[in-house]
Amino acid sequence: MDDENLNLKEQISKRFIVDENSHIPLFGLDFLGILDRGTNVLEVKPITVCNLKCKYCFVSAGDYNYNFIADHEYLLTWVKKAISIKKCDDIEIHLAPYGEIFLYPHLEELIKGLKQIPEVKIVSIQSNGLLLTPDKIKMLESAGVDRLNLSLNSMDPEKCADYCGVKKYNLAHLLKMFDLVLASKMELLVAPVWFRGTNDDGIMAVIDYIKQKKVEGFDWPKLRLGIQNYLTYSSGRKIKKAKMREFAFFYKVLKKLEKEHQLKLKLGPKDFNIHRTEAVHPPVKLNETDTVEIIKKGRYDNEYIARLNETWAVKVLVKGELPIGEKLAVKFIKSSLRGNLLTAIPI
Repeated sequence: MDDENLNLKEQISKRFIVDENSHIPLFGLDFLGILDRGTNVLEVKPITVCNLKCKYCFVSAGDYNYNFIADHEYLLTWVKKAISIKKCDDIEIHLAPYGEIFLYPHLEELIKGLKQIPEVKIVSIQSNGLLLTPDKIKMLESAGVDRLNLSLNSMDPEKCADYCGVKKYNLAHLLKMFDLVLASKMELLVAPVWFRGTNDDGIMAVIDYIKQKKVEGFDWPKLRLGIQNYLTYSSGRKIKKAKMREFAFFYKVLKKLEKEHQLKLKLGPKDFNIHRTEAVHPPVKLNETDTVEIIKKGRYDNEYIARLNETWAVKVLVKGELPIGEKLAVKFIKSSLRGNLLTAIPI
C-alpha cells in the first residue's frame, strides 16, 4: 500500500461520528458544521478526512490527529436552523470541508436532502476532483448539484503532484472528468491558486486550457476560471519561495490578463448572486468570558471541542489535557458578527 493510501486509512481509523448523540452543536466551529459569513451562502463542512496533503493547504488537512464526520441528517437539521435565522429564500449551500468532500460516505443523501429545502436554490461543491468518476458525476447531476469548483494549479502533472504532496497526480483523468462535467447539466469552475514566483507558467497554461475550451463552445457561466490569490496562515502549510501579494495588486494583475486574453478572470460576489443577509451570529463578543463544557478533543492535542449551550460549539485552545465533561471558564479570542465562529482560551 502506498504512503497516500496508508495516510488515508489512518485518518479514517481515527474518525469520530458527530450526530445528535455526540452533543456537539454545529454552529461555532471552523472545521465542522455550518459556517455563515452573513450572506446568502452557507458553507457546510461535513468531513475533515483528505486524500491529499497539499503544500499550500491553509488548514493543513490530512495532518489531523483526530478526524470528524458529521451525520447527514444531523447536518440537514442544522442547515434548516441556519436558514430560519437568515430569512432568505435564495440560499446557496457550498460544500467546502476541511478535507475532501468525495470521501464523505453519505454525500448523495446529503445533497438530495439539501435540494428538498425550499429556500436552497443552489448547491455547489469544492473539491480537488481526483476522486471523481463517471458514476459520481452522474450521481451529482441526478442529485441536483449546480456547480463544481475543482482545483487545478498547473497543466504539468509532476508539478501538480508536488503542490499536492503526492507521488502521482492523474491530470489526464481529471481533465476527462472536466469534460464529463461540461457535458452534464452542472457548471464547472476551475479554481487554481497562484503561487507567485512558483507556478506562474502553470497559471498561464491553465488560462490557455480555458481559452481552448471556450473555442470548443464552453463559456461563462457554464465554464468559469476563478484564480485564487495565495495566502498563508499560521495554521496552514506553506510553499517555499512562493510569495503572497496584496489583493489590490493581485486584482490589478488579473485585470491586465483579462484584457490580454479576452477572458473573465476577476470574480466577485455579484458573479455568484451573493448578497448580504441576516447573520447567524454568536451570543458572545470578543474578549467576553463565559463557562463552557468540554465535550471532546478537537483535531489536535491542544484543541478541544466545547459546548457553550445547545446551539453553540466552541473551539478551546489549551496547553495540556482537559477532562471530558469539565466545566471551564474561558475568554473568547475569536467571535464576530460576520462569522459564526467561536474560539476561546481558559482563564
